[in-house]
Amino acid sequence: MATIASAKVRRRLGGKPLSPSLRVFVAGIAFLVLALCLVAARVYYAGLTPVRVVVDGVERTVRTEENDGPRLLARLGYEVRPEDRMTVSADGGIVLERARPVHLLQSNQSGILWTRAETVGALLAEQNIALQPHDRIELGENMVTAETVLPTTAWVRRRSGLLVGGRDDAPPPIDLRIRRAVPFVLVDGDAVPAKQMTTAPTVGAALAAAEVPVFQGDTVFPALGSRLQPGQHIVISRSTPIRVSADGKTLATRTQRASVGDALAELGVMVAGLDLVFPPLDTPLRPHVEIKITRVHEDVVYEEQHTPFQTVVSADDSMAIDTQRVANPGVEGVHRKRFRMRSEDGVEVARELEDDWMAAEPQNRVIAYGRKIEPKTLETPEGPITYWRKIRAYTTSYSPARSGTPRSAAWYGRTRIGLPLEKGIVAVDPSLIPLRSQMYIPGYGIGVAGDTGGGVQGKFIDLGFDDAGYQSWHWWSDIYLLWPPPPSYTIPYTLPNYPRFPDRRR
Repeated sequence: MATIASAKVRRRLGGKPLSPSLRVFVAGIAFLVLALCLVAARVYYAGLTPVRVVVDGVERTVRTEENDGPRLLARLGYEVRPEDRMTVSADGGIVLERARPVHLLQSNQSGILWTRAETVGALLAEQNIALQPHDRIELGENMVTAETVLPTTAWVRRRSGLLVGGRDDAPPPIDLRIRRAVPFVLVDGDAVPAKQMTTAPTVGAALAAAEVPVFQGDTVFPALGSRLQPGQHIVISRSTPIRVSADGKTLATRTQRASVGDALAELGVMVAGLDLVFPPLDTPLRPHVEIKITRVHEDVVYEEQHTPFQTVVSADDSMAIDTQRVANPGVEGVHRKRFRMRSEDGVEVARELEDDWMAAEPQNRVIAYGRKIEPKTLETPEGPITYWRKIRAYTTSYSPARSGTPRSAAWYGRTRIGLPLEKGIVAVDPSLIPLRSQMYIPGYGIGVAGDTGGGVQGKFIDLGFDDAGYQSWHWWSDIYLLWPPPPSYTIPYTLPNYPRFPDRRR
């Protein structure tokens, strides 16, 4: 403040700077003025009278020179309405009980009223509103009674000054609705008409309030959404509850049709052909009847039985020996049967044979084997040989001491044909290689089929050695039967598949 005063003085002096002594003088004057103002304010405040003010139970003390209650409350920002109650206590305090706003709606009329009532019944009595036995009171969205306490509401305080302290804005009004009950007559199916009272605005709401169920298939007149008029008749034509089972599904529904057939037609359930319906279509409906539809089909089905073909072999003199070909692949025979099949709901229940016949006879599989024998030449270290057949056989070796015959036996060291056992004697299966047949085995040389053995069967031969020159053999070898061939009746043109050891070629 002293700086401001100095600035004003400088302007009056034409902008010349103040001397230090003059600045001190100006600052002292400004301080003196401020002190006088504070003293005056304190003297004024000390002369005010303290008053206790209680508004809606909230107490505060103010100092004022006002001696009129309404004017004091107005200065404090409290508007006093005619419905409010203001009293002065014994100590001179002011007590204000303010009324609350209520939005009252009844008989399509609404308005805002102010009240200090504590309960709904006190408010209605204050407004001279009488209730009938079936009338309904709604506070907001809830149904209440006359004994219900009205909710408290808070005023909003707004600050507007240091002395008056602000003002209060009224709270939002409480919504209170009175629904007047009106009479209506309920005609429910074959029951005796009954007079009832309701506060519901529509037919559907009136039935719901009276806990009268309306099912799918029932007919209500007037419609459920129609506005209810006093004294109106509500007529319900009841439907019959039924259960329908068809096509793997069960439907619980209601209908006003009179017979089973009419109900199925209404539901769009088709019955055709051999379908079975229980109860029959012309049966009158009764409550909770079980209607069962069985889908019946008759179809013609065929069954086939395949007869396996036989495999036979056939000689072919134009083919080389030890060769084969499929002369006929063979065809299975077909035996057919025709049935008439009856099914219910997709499950077969009966099958009747109508016909059976042989559609195709089996044809044997024919394997042709060669019988043609021609001389062939093989170059060997010992010179060329002529042979008529080559057999792949498993070869082992033996000698007199390894033959299993005791030395004391008379036939020790002798073969089947009476020759002494030595190199060149071969034990064979006579059904495959006739005795005394000559052969060539690579690595062994020329041999003669001169012996047999219990384990020598099929394509299995045992090469003979004397004890001194014995060699061990255990592998597959090519056996060349030397020319000329034996008589045709002694030749096995198809070879046995024995032994079945793996053929590991050297």
